[in-house]
Amino acid sequence: MPHPLEKPSYLQLIQAGEPFRLLFPLGALMGVLGVLLWPAFVWADAPYPLLAHAGIMIQCFLGSFVIGFLGTALPRLLDVSKLRLLESLGFAATILLIATLHLSSHHQLADLGFLLLMLAFVATLLWRAKRRKDVPPPGFVLVLMGMACALLGVSLQLITNTWPQAVPSPCFVLGKRLLQQGFLLLPIMGIGAFLLPRFFGLPSRQNFPESLKPPPGWWPRAAFAAACGCGVIASFLLEAWGLLRAAWLLRAASILIYFYCEVPVHKAAFGRGSLGWSLRIALASIPIGYLSMALLPARQMTLVHIVFITGFTLLTFTVATRVVLGHSGQSEKFAQPLKSVALMAGLFVLAMATRVSADWMSELRMSHYAYASLAWAGAVGVWAIYILPSVRKPDVQ
Repeated sequence: MPHPLEKPSYLQLIQAGEPFRLLFPLGALMGVLGVLLWPAFVWADAPYPLLAHAGIMIQCFLGSFVIGFLGTALPRLLDVSKLRLLESLGFAATILLIATLHLSSHHQLADLGFLLLMLAFVATLLWRAKRRKDVPPPGFVLVLMGMACALLGVSLQLITNTWPQAVPSPCFVLGKRLLQQGFLLLPIMGIGAFLLPRFFGLPSRQNFPESLKPPPGWWPRAAFAAACGCGVIASFLLEAWGLLRAAWLLRAASILIYFYCEVPVHKAAFGRGSLGWSLRIALASIPIGYLSMALLPARQMTLVHIVFITGFTLLTFTVATRVVLGHSGQSEKFAQPLKSVALMAGLFVLAMATRVSADWMSELRMSHYAYASLAWAGAVGVWAIYILPSVRKPDVQ
């Protein structure tokens, strides 16, 4: 490490156990790459991008942010050794390899690469968890369930694509839902219960005294989280076996019940700045998307983009903004009106509205896919210009 009076370099900040400084920029780049495949298809005669788009967005874009956040936060919560620079570089290099494989249409090799990436990341965390000096928040049982969804989902995807006759046909849908939705939805619920009350100045029900063993009250909160998580997983099973409306209603109910109990946003004051407003839009979009799918099941592939764009994506960048600002000595901005965050959120809403409305306009559908992609990329561009440079700033200026 540098002399106390010297400013640490960018690599030294990553070496200090903050992999988000490397993986958040990479994730933003992967997201822009994934969405720009659609304009390339519409206007430049590039190959049809559906498989590459889905693979890059889930495994590379969202995967970068999940690993970056958990790789930074969990070692601190467990009071164990932090991720080293080589570990962070290894995860980043693997994500780049997965994206390259998807772009070259080697999707099964990319899935295998993602499986190995997640196994390595989970092993890295479990090795440290054995040496923990504290228990994680009880809601983090959902994080563990999310990692299990990623591993099982990509494994089912590999099996059904390689030996389609070896497993029942519903396993094809189940693998996709576990990977494309469970992988992020369950960690969002678990991390959200711990982190999101801070956005609204609310007390967290996930805070417990430091203890090597679960303190009193920990197990009931963990059991409640696990029950809601099981509701989400049960909804994937129902969807895989064709009970669509019941699946989406159960998923929406599990999410609403959990957040109502653990993150009572309805009790918060409404003057918490741009991050708070952005977060409200994102939290509302997830159950609204699933309820909309239950009302219009024939439009499920359209309406799920409410969940993906103004739900998962906006929530990802909102939480990432708080992480970046908090780790760069700018926590005073948490409750301030930030024009960049407001513009970013507005562009994501525009991208969602353009993408969803496209499927009601058959003659303009493909061009609207492209316009939605450009709005999405524009939102990330705003974030990259105004927020992302702070990943190079240390916490203490």
